Amino acid sequence: MAERKILAWLAAGVAVVGAGAFAAQTRMAGPDGGDAPPMVQLPPLAVPSSRTASPAVVPSALTGLTTTAGGYTYDWTALQAAIDADSEVANGYFIVGNATDPDYLFAYEKGSFGIDRVTPLASASKWFAGVLAMRMVQAGIVTLDDPMRPSLAFWTTSGTKKDVKLKHALSMTSGFNGSPLVGGCQLTPALVLYNCAKNIHDLRYDILRPGNAPGAQYSYGPHAMQVAGAYLEAKDSSIQPGTSPARERTFHELFAQHVTTPLGMASTTWYDPAGSAPTNPWVAGGAYSTPRDYAKLLRALLGGAFVTDMAGFTQQRTAGLPRIFVPSGATGWEYALGSFVECDTVAACATSKVNSSPGAYGWVGWIDRDTGYYGLIATEISSGGDRKGVELEQEMQGLIEAAIASRTPIP
Repeated sequence: MAERKILAWLAAGVAVVGAGAFAAQTRMAGPDGGDAPPMVQLPPLAVPSSRTASPAVVPSALTGLTTTAGGYTYDWTALQAAIDADSEVANGYFIVGNATDPDYLFAYEKGSFGIDRVTPLASASKWFAGVLAMRMVQAGIVTLDDPMRPSLAFWTTSGTKKDVKLKHALSMTSGFNGSPLVGGCQLTPALVLYNCAKNIHDLRYDILRPGNAPGAQYSYGPHAMQVAGAYLEAKDSSIQPGTSPARERTFHELFAQHVTTPLGMASTTWYDPAGSAPTNPWVAGGAYSTPRDYAKLLRALLGGAFVTDMAGFTQQRTAGLPRIFVPSGATGWEYALGSFVECDTVAACATSKVNSSPGAYGWVGWIDRDTGYYGLIATEISSGGDRKGVELEQEMQGLIEAAIASRTPIP
């Protein structure tokens, strides 16, 4: 079993809404591999939900620490014991499943955290952005090699910035996110997504790092994701029926059309469902979901039919690139399209089939296409969740692999 790493994440991305919003939450790797001064903005503090969570719904086969599925018996005693022993995660919902069995292999509620509790995802939203893009690729609406212009009419026709493509925006290699101190419109919901993308385009990139060509550097943050969202919205050619005058679909409608509706994710939105849909959704960190819904997405990704080009979707796209802003401790991991490629060595990253998308409040979903399972830690920790979620994920991975390896056939 590979050595597990503990990471502190930028979670919802590097962004700016004012000087008072910054905090030294994690250290960043500079382009020379050394430490740069911590310049990290925390996402808005999670507010405990006032909504009453639905009672946990656990398949009948999961009433004990041993479960049966697909002709096998699994022993989850060690996994549940590790979850119970973790004092930093007092409340959470934990799921392990595969792509073939209709029930979860393991489902456990610790404390008070129902399977239908609506929860802010922070950076776990980034996987949603990548999935939406890939589904629109499958629909023939976009390609990963699409340039930003002409759909984003404001996009420059000169300099290296003209060469930014959708794949760059989704893989943190666009040339944006060069500094967290400029351009924070992604946290202004009343704007229009298109106008926010223009703001990022105009204020960032070449004026901060001349010659920073797309595909030349890896810099983790929220700005390019916002551009990608605006591009997907602008590129859509379908017309919303029954409207006068007819109009193209919004980002929220596209997400519903291509992702949540096909998967039956009725409680997943790119905004707090207690409010209303913003015209400028926070693409890199503003989604809300439930454990039940997010598990549906993970199961679909593991199955390989929902996103048919899983190799292209999950492959590393940052190997060998200078790292400008990267979550502290993540220097051994690479980035794909909205998810991290988990690996311990450079060579392992090229073949790793473990992808994850951690969030600031401890929410972590991952798929392991080698072992053949998906896992989910659904929790909401107001302080330290960015560290704790991944720390527990790494511990759980080894225990899940062991339980799968030692499963026994049902006589």
